[in-house]
Amino acid sequence: MSDAFKTALVRAAISGVVLAGSAFFGALAGDLAVGQHLGALQLETAGIAAGVVFFGNVGLRGGIEGYIDTRAAAAAPPKAA
Repeated sequence: MSDAFKTALVRAAISGVVLAGSAFFGALAGDLAVGQHLGALQLETAGIAAGVVFFGNVGLRGGIEGYIDTRAAAAAPPKAA
């Protein structure tokens, strides 16, 4: 795994945590807005939404960005010191 790919995965994981938190608390706020009390079902639904957002972001953004960065780094001529 190249350094560019590792960097892309770290960036995707960090943004994935932020987006997952947003999805989690957004789902909870939506339940509260319609007058539902927080229970196990609401927490489970919010957790599933957060997990989908996190793993989708890491898989898509990290994978695609890492692939593109790795190919660009391999195609670029080495820099002269």
